[in-house]
Amino acid sequence: MFHTIKDIEKYLEKYIYNNKLSLAPGDASILRTKELLRLLGSPQNKLRVIHTAGTSGKGSTSFMISSFLIAHGFKVGLHLSPHLLDIRERTEINNEFIKEKKYIAYFEEIVPFVEKMRDTSFGKLTYFELMVAFVFYVFAKEKVDYAVIEVGMGGQFDGTNVVNRVDKLAIISKIGFDHVKALGNTLAKIAHHKGMICPEKGDMISIHQTSSVEKELKKIAQHKKAKLYFVKKTSVKNISVKQGKTLFTFEWRNKIYKKLCIGLLGFHQAQNAALALTAFFHLASRDHFAVDIQTVRTTSENLRFRGRMDSLSQNNRMILLDGAHNVQKMKALLKTVKKIYPNKKFTFVIAFKHGKEYMKMVRLMIPFAHKIIATTIFSDNPDFGYLSTQTEEIRSALKLSGYNNVLTAKTKKEVIQLINKEDGDIIATGSLYLISDLYLLLNI
Repeated sequence: MFHTIKDIEKYLEKYIYNNKLSLAPGDASILRTKELLRLLGSPQNKLRVIHTAGTSGKGSTSFMISSFLIAHGFKVGLHLSPHLLDIRERTEINNEFIKEKKYIAYFEEIVPFVEKMRDTSFGKLTYFELMVAFVFYVFAKEKVDYAVIEVGMGGQFDGTNVVNRVDKLAIISKIGFDHVKALGNTLAKIAHHKGMICPEKGDMISIHQTSSVEKELKKIAQHKKAKLYFVKKTSVKNISVKQGKTLFTFEWRNKIYKKLCIGLLGFHQAQNAALALTAFFHLASRDHFAVDIQTVRTTSENLRFRGRMDSLSQNNRMILLDGAHNVQKMKALLKTVKKIYPNKKFTFVIAFKHGKEYMKMVRLMIPFAHKIIATTIFSDNPDFGYLSTQTEEIRSALKLSGYNNVLTAKTKKEVIQLINKEDGDIIATGSLYLISDLYLLLNI
């Protein structure tokens, strides 16, 4: 049926919903995903799942947890969303792609059940629901020891929230404002959606949060008779950021680990690492396996995660790619940039998915920018369907803020030409979809 992964992507196009309803399909999404999984033998309930939700840091935290487990000899499935360059990023085994032939074979096995769904009362699947079911199916077939699953959006009604095992471990990264139309306009409402991945009578671990968020998470845990653990602020300290690495001290159950180094750049990445380490140590205690701290140190130091403050050199200049797509993430990016490059200004290449608080984000960039190139999202990455914020809207927002050194690029050719004319260092940000485009367009 399929000869290449491109054939699969072509097949998946008919499941892309290019409308706003697909952003928050609600309870129907859970029901559709569960029904397809039931037809596939409920593979999600054959796995030990680590389920991560949050506004910022859930991808990095998931990647780090997966890396620590792999380094200790476990076979680990990792689901990240959206993918940057290859659809197989959603179904990695031990942080590596599944071979194309095997991937195609697995996908062909689920197609009859996907087609069958059309004739049920549940109706046609969305792209994300289909892919989530496929992820669980592949991880069960591969017999992974752990499946690390990143939420797509929210949590309560997300297609990934379909696991009914008490040993599912819920992880909550930093919660802030994003997707407010779908999740609510207060932190407590947003926290409710994300905290609802908490398993009944299971465990949930959260980074330290604002008081309203912590209150909501406690309420959910109490309702579900679950145990809730917070990573204390004091558990991670002495954070320092240098080019290419982040150093910090981490404390776990009165043991202090000094000068831990992670290959991911940013003050926020030290916080994400503390959450990942807490989850990892918790699993070691619960599941009775030994932690080799030297292995943890080595693994941390060698981490690289594309699209998250990924610093590359091209034509004697630096290009820093970071998928910051909300105010919280943009503040974290610029805090680190200010620390590493004090008083330096950059050319920013920016694009935003429709509905983001782009005006707030561009205002944060202005003190760091000597030029801004406003562009659009070109890729066909199909998560949820999206529209770019128009380049002229971005230009207008900057002009309203008193910033006029703005160029616009509406085509791939234009943005590459403008980037190639720049002699100085560049920061590309505003959307993971933009970052995905630039990795391909710049061949980096």
